[in-house]
Amino acid sequence: MTGGVAWVNGRLVPRGEAVLPVDDFAFRYGAACFETMLARNGRVFRLDRHLERLDGGLRGLGVRPPADRALARAVTEALEANGLAEAMVRLTVTAGAGDGPDLAAASWPSAVVTVDPLAAGRAAPVSLHIVSVRIDEDRPLRDAKTAQFVPYLLARSEARRAGVDDALLLNRRGDVCEAATANLFAVLEGGLVTPPLEDGPLPGVTREAVLECSGRLGLPAEERTIAPAALTEAQEVFLSSSLGLRPVRSIAAPTADLAWSGNAPGDLTRRLSEAYEALVDRECASD
Repeated sequence: MTGGVAWVNGRLVPRGEAVLPVDDFAFRYGAACFETMLARNGRVFRLDRHLERLDGGLRGLGVRPPADRALARAVTEALEANGLAEAMVRLTVTAGAGDGPDLAAASWPSAVVTVDPLAAGRAAPVSLHIVSVRIDEDRPLRDAKTAQFVPYLLARSEARRAGVDDALLLNRRGDVCEAATANLFAVLEGGLVTPPLEDGPLPGVTREAVLECSGRLGLPAEERTIAPAALTEAQEVFLSSSLGLRPVRSIAAPTADLAWSGNAPGDLTRRLSEAYEALVDRECASD
């Protein structure tokens, strides 16, 4: 998207004219963290949790984060300038600009906020393909969303070449990790299961909310290692991202013995999705 308005270091500018220095570490080295967030009624769902994760990632880079109050104000100004009450908001903070590959040489960080309308069909069922790209469960800054996103781009490209919607990535041990831009949940033996954080998935804000909703509904939920073969026994599978829950209709793999398909959405997926949407409505209710 090139239309709309972007917030860049305190200024609202036409999105197509937004610029950063060519020596910014985000451009030169991928040294930046970002958050993709859901806005409803002009408010971002759990902005505090997103800012907390962003803060941790930036501090891991040795960057002093901008104040949460300033970033929250930037998000509000960008939403208002784009005239969107319900939207996808992306907040990016870079390590700053510098002359060489040394984070200590970076200047004050740059911050950018962009706003997009929510895509149609964002809750439609998807097909997944287990790709060859592996996620290192012991990678640096594994709890942060960083601009070093090439593995996920490669994974999604591989999945698209296989004729499916999205990628399912394993970690280096060969266990289920996450989708390209979402956490994964499976219903196994009647209970909800998702890979634990030590297996490498991003600690998603929506993932956390889904586990909360499961508890409120009295549904058993567990974080545990999932072998790819275990998914063939799943009653339901769905993804969670900042934009909500998305049912999975099929999972394919290079070996036919790992193929899976199911009804999408299943009953538990539907109940959790409704509970999650109600939670967002409550927390983002207008005054």
